[in-house]
Amino acid sequence: MLYVAEHTHPAAECPMLTDDGKNMIKELFSEEHIKSAGIEIVGAYMSCPVDEKAYHKGYFIVEAPDPETVINFFGPMKLLELKEVKPFSEIAKTL
Repeated sequence: MLYVAEHTHPAAECPMLTDDGKNMIKELFSEEHIKSAGIEIVGAYMSCPVDEKAYHKGYFIVEAPDPETVINFFGPMKLLELKEVKPFSEIAKTL
């Protein structure tokens, strides 16, 4: 199944501002951790370069067997919103 996971944090609390935060991000998104979590990250996008002073948003397209697997993977990032999605091409076939 495909999911879109959206994570938001204030720019002032960005993990990339500290060495500990940078290490957490590196470990979380390491190939080893992704593989051991049983997911595939299909796409990942961040608003950080555009939205430097308010809130940073991360959008992750994830393939996983169930929502709990995705939530467990993003644990340290305090995932705020998770939605199951389908390719639009599949939806369009039903019209």
